[in-house]
Formats: sequence, C-alpha cells, structure tokens
Amino acid sequence: MYNHILYFSYWLVNFVVILAISFLFPQDVVLGTWRFTAIEGAIYTSFWLTFWVWLVWDFLYFRGVRFEKSFSTWVYFFAVNTVGIWIIARVSNTVGMGISWWGWALILGFFANWMQRVAFGFITKRQLKIS
Repeated sequence: MYNHILYFSYWLVNFVVILAISFLFPQDVVLGTWRFTAIEGAIYTSFWLTFWVWLVWDFLYFRGVRFEKSFSTWVYFFAVNTVGIWIIARVSNTVGMGISWWGWALILGFFANWMQRVAFGFITKRQLKIS
C-alpha cells in the first residue's frame, strides 16, 4: 500500500507542476490537443512522467543501485525527469503536452524533481510514524 500512496503522490505532484507551469507560460508549455482538454493533457502527461520515473527507478533498484539522500541522487532524478518530459513532449499528439524549447524540459524537470523529493520526504516520514 505504501508504494501506491507514493506513486499517487508523485502523479499528483507532477500534475500540479505541469498544470501550474502551463498556466504561467501558456505559449511555451501547451496542454491539450484536438482530442484532449488541457486538464486531460496534464493528467496523461503527469501519469506518463510518473510511470517513466518509476520504471527507471525500479530498473536501477533491481540492478543493485541503492539511492541515498545525497546530491547525486537529486541530480540523477533531475535528469530522469528532464528526459521523461522531453520524450513526452516529442509525442505531444498522443499525450497532450508540447513544449516550445528544450529548456522547458529542464525547467519542468527541476520543479517536478523538487516537488517529488518533498512528497517522498513527507510520505516516507508519515509511513515511518505509522509503523
């Protein structure tokens, strides 16, 4: 159950970050297509970004990489989020989010990673208090 709560919190955090940046910079981060509204685009985009982060996280975890609380882990997940956003933006017709410049992938990756770390800290501390 713990992993489900953490996954959902990442999805929610990614949704809020993507939607907020899209509202602040609507010319540069575009949500929605001819099939999806902006909210649906944010939901699908945040889902696939969360899926991507967890896919890479699980792959490396089962390969024996252990993640510690350090700057290198933060940089690693910043790179994973940035690449994920860039990949998602390349398939904008399918997912519903497009970016006007590769720098927006860096900006969104930074904020998504930052908020994911906040959610991770909150959820894991909460989980430790319950156990």
